[in-house]
Amino acid sequence: MELKNSYQVPPLVRGKTAIVISPLLSLMQDQVMSLKQRGIKADYLGSTQINRAVQSEAESGSFDVLYMTPEKACLLPSRFWIKLLSVGICLLAVDEAHCISEWGHDFRKEYKQLYTLRGLLPSVPFVALTATATEKYALSFCQGLFSWVRNDIICSLNMNDPYIAIGSFDRQNLFYGAKSFSRSQSFLDELVTEVSKYSANAGSTIIYCTTVKDAEQICESLRNAGIKSGIYHGQMSSKAREESHRSFIRDELQVMVATVAFGMGIDKPNIRCVIHYGCPKSLETYYQESGRCGRDGLTSICWLYYSRSDFAKVDFYCAEAQSENQRKAIMESFRAAEKYCMLAACRRKFLLQYFGERNTNDCGNCDNCSGCKRERDLSRESFLLLSCIRSCGGRWGLNMPIDVLRGSHSRKILDNNFDKLPLHGLGKDYSATWWKALAALLLADDYLKDNIQDSYRLVSVSLRGLQFLRSASTVHQTPLVLALTSEMIDEEEHGGPQSKVGDLQNLATLESEGFSEAEAKFYHRLLDIRMKLARDDGTAPYAICGDQAIKKIAKIRPSTKARFANIDGVNQHLVKKYGDSFLQNISHLSQELNLSLDEGTVLTATAECPNSQRRLAAVTVKEYPNSQKNLAPAKFGAWQMWQAGLSLQKIANSPGKSAPIKVQTVVGYILEAARERFEINWTRFCEEIGLTPEIISQIRSAITKIGSRDRLKPIKEELPENVSYEHIKTLLTMEDLGGSAEDITGEISTMVPESPSSCDVAKSEVKSSVHEACIRKKASFHSLESMTDPISACKRMENPLHFESFAKKLHTFHGQEEKQNDDLEVTESAALEWVRNQDGVSLSDVIEHFKGSNKDTVVRLLAYLEGEFLVFKKNDLYRAM
Repeated sequence: MELKNSYQVPPLVRGKTAIVISPLLSLMQDQVMSLKQRGIKADYLGSTQINRAVQSEAESGSFDVLYMTPEKACLLPSRFWIKLLSVGICLLAVDEAHCISEWGHDFRKEYKQLYTLRGLLPSVPFVALTATATEKYALSFCQGLFSWVRNDIICSLNMNDPYIAIGSFDRQNLFYGAKSFSRSQSFLDELVTEVSKYSANAGSTIIYCTTVKDAEQICESLRNAGIKSGIYHGQMSSKAREESHRSFIRDELQVMVATVAFGMGIDKPNIRCVIHYGCPKSLETYYQESGRCGRDGLTSICWLYYSRSDFAKVDFYCAEAQSENQRKAIMESFRAAEKYCMLAACRRKFLLQYFGERNTNDCGNCDNCSGCKRERDLSRESFLLLSCIRSCGGRWGLNMPIDVLRGSHSRKILDNNFDKLPLHGLGKDYSATWWKALAALLLADDYLKDNIQDSYRLVSVSLRGLQFLRSASTVHQTPLVLALTSEMIDEEEHGGPQSKVGDLQNLATLESEGFSEAEAKFYHRLLDIRMKLARDDGTAPYAICGDQAIKKIAKIRPSTKARFANIDGVNQHLVKKYGDSFLQNISHLSQELNLSLDEGTVLTATAECPNSQRRLAAVTVKEYPNSQKNLAPAKFGAWQMWQAGLSLQKIANSPGKSAPIKVQTVVGYILEAARERFEINWTRFCEEIGLTPEIISQIRSAITKIGSRDRLKPIKEELPENVSYEHIKTLLTMEDLGGSAEDITGEISTMVPESPSSCDVAKSEVKSSVHEACIRKKASFHSLESMTDPISACKRMENPLHFESFAKKLHTFHGQEEKQNDDLEVTESAALEWVRNQDGVSLSDVIEHFKGSNKDTVVRLLAYLEGEFLVFKKNDLYRAM
């Protein structure tokens, strides 16, 4: 039933508080920290909360997500819930909900009291979330009923006909392995050596121990080897545990050695290795603890080391039970963990089947699948063991029939006359450990079955085992080929378990992922930068962004915020808060390590990206063969944004530049594009820079007075302060493109308005027009009437109709009529409105919709909208923010 963190979505959508019941304070603190780093308002209520204002802020609805322990939830006064309910509660989520059920592996009596909240919050949706609510059942002899963990959760929370969503338990990025070991100093030394080989560069490691003594011994050995290690167990003070936990979360420690007290209290995504030093008390516990590994989806390893003495602890675990039902559940779960350890088949398949997920294929990513299987016909040995168990009456565990096979003369064997059995002593060639390993194989293949009576495990022959015995004899047996376990191999070849740790080198290296030496250095430097940012903010590095995102950043090396935001794992809050810092460091490191920017991305014309300029030129020269080669990419980019409908000010402040440029610079870029025969909407351009007919008249008067237009400064000195150099440059450019001043003013002199109102009409019409025909090549105004009096022409330019007609005619006399088709041209507002009304559109969709604009213009505008966080692109589809 786990839909991890699904409770975070409703409060953001509905604007109401989500209440989350969680069992461990450390886990809540981690999650609150991560949410705050993503700009989500969150906090928690619990015994370690020192800010007294949180509760009053919470009941007023100040938080999107509010965490609390089950104890705190039940102790809060009803007025708290009434006040918060009046403001708005969108849901109440019970995380780790298996703690509710006494059939679960981690029953917590406080969870049983949560039903009281249903009476206070009758209209609030309740959500129960867990990764280990198995559908397996245990028989209750007292009630004669089947009790299921899921049903127990539903009944305990008074949930009426709930919707049950079941996700997959398959963690495909995890490698599973298990080996028998002896708790010797030699094994510990080898383990420390193996951990030290990769711990510095392969993320974090957790080593789970079954006893405090083991935890202290391993932690001391790691520290002596120079590995930054912490310890966490129930005998430590709360302050010491909190400090150890915080140091591990913030990557100040490489390895955490812990008992089960650390269990669910960790949500760190970059844990690369989880090692179990001893068999855990249940398979659910193992799945939970190993599940702390590789939560970011990267390749990670889970090794479990067990000894035969671990399996004798069942009585100790059962002592925790508070009812007969719970004791049976503990016994059942512990035996499942034992079977997992002894398994010779696919471990992932066993896990999935245990949790009710059917999987018929071997995974290829566990020690049993990836190692070389050693199979042998064990029909004779199986016949001996099955026959002996049956001869002993099925009233014993494994020790008695194995002792009989090995020829023991213990008091129990003599008292039961088992020394008289014909099988007595026939199996003395194998050790007791070897026979127990064979029994585990026969249990896994349903030749044996075990039954729990009180605290004892009794083993008997199953129906399948009886069929095998009927078809065989001491002389001849039906072939039974089984895969030998590592424990059986060690017993046969070495006489006992070998002190050899599992391979920890299966972790993917940067080299195996295609990183060059320079890129690997870049990646590690980025990790250092992330660590510094985290320390400055007092948070965990992973809360800023995960290792997976850092790898992608190191590979792509984005140059702009738009490209930075488009990387998976980079959210909007990260870009706003840390974007500038990341981009500056990326640029600096790229230069230092001689790496180019924007690798692996589809580059478009980005004026601010030096490394994309060369690529841009290569693409655009084909489209503008006579002009693009003479226009710098920065200028071409400015022209593209202008054509896309962006204002001069927005172009100047467009994202990705190390610093904004001046509007005057942008004006110069566009004028140069015009001189290189690129399309310019002169009417719009003149309006935006404020080039009015009055200013044109003043400029012409100044030119007439000076008698030359070669130098701008003398002209500017003759003009009022409100007339800028950009006004002068624009008029001169328009004249240069259109021919002599006499030609232009001659055309204007032929246009006299019929009445003042017609000027207003004409001006309104011109303002409503958008893009006009482009200027590609020079043409003379030979069709215009000649006029020799420039002063007269200037006076006529004072009329708005004359001025705007001049701007429009300028297009026409360059050989291009105004567009008369219905193809849509792209503008900022048009593109944003259209994308907002679609459920995701591809680049080709946008280009097709705005046929009136060329591809480069569309691409450039989309890049700008991304940089302004008005649209975002995921999975090659654009969507509005």
